[in-house]
Amino acid sequence: MKAAVICSKGMGDGLMMMIASHRLKLEGYEVTTFQDTLGELCDWFPGHSFAKRSTIKTLDPFDFILLQNDNTPFSFDLIDRYRKKIHVFYASYQNGKHRPRTPNDYLFNRCNPIAANIAKGIACTLGKVDPILENGITIPNGLSYRKQQKRVVIHPTSTTLKRTWTAEKFIQVAQGLEKKGFNPVFSVSPSERKEWLSLLKNRFPLPEFPTSSELAAYLYESHFLVGNESGTGHLASNLGIPTLIVAGSPKQMILWRPGFLLGQVITPPAYVPNFKFFRLREKKWQTFISPRRILKAFNKMHSSE
Repeated sequence: MKAAVICSKGMGDGLMMMIASHRLKLEGYEVTTFQDTLGELCDWFPGHSFAKRSTIKTLDPFDFILLQNDNTPFSFDLIDRYRKKIHVFYASYQNGKHRPRTPNDYLFNRCNPIAANIAKGIACTLGKVDPILENGITIPNGLSYRKQQKRVVIHPTSTTLKRTWTAEKFIQVAQGLEKKGFNPVFSVSPSERKEWLSLLKNRFPLPEFPTSSELAAYLYESHFLVGNESGTGHLASNLGIPTLIVAGSPKQMILWRPGFLLGQVITPPAYVPNFKFFRLREKKWQTFISPRRILKAFNKMHSSE
């Protein structure tokens, strides 16, 4: 039987939905995973097939369709067109906002990370009782796990400014790590490189990663990752690299934290108010997390290894 797994746009979403793709493959399905950038990692997922989500015209040839809902017209259209054979994974659900649910659909438990939810969701969908928290990632030959024991990758960007800690504070973290004998290295996308070359002013390395595969190889041989909640954090977690993630919402991060190798998530203190009409924690969360707190958490994680 042929199965289609349609992921949301982010690379992190794709890596986590690969848990479902891999389980379907183990159960004998011929699987195609649709996501626009995941194909760059095809060498890391031998035996898997990838196609771009943005090029989907029809899913008629597939017997089984699994959709990660992302509340877009694209998702709603697929649900309407293929309701009888589509299975929808919902991170949250509201009557009136979403299409009516059917027994094919699965609603995540927001007390657990997305990765664990996907493992359980695909197991339940297939009538299995044994969730498998693996996505089939395979390390190419020639790479050595955490070979660079002093290299700490800092990923200082995210998809929106609302989810991004301040550049100045990431640079202060890098300075603190350097004083402790580590080699901090910044990682950004090609489109962000010009801005960060200006911000860093040659104080720290900023290597280029034209593809996700090159980034993955670099992360796999690094010691640690510090950054915002992003696809890079999920990739590091997937590769078994410890992660320290800076984020604004503790409630959201219970669900959206990197969930392969669980690291630590730093969010604003609970005493910062977030009342209706006074969303101080939500709007100004970056103010309430200091570089010193990140460095203290890093020291604790590093010393406990």
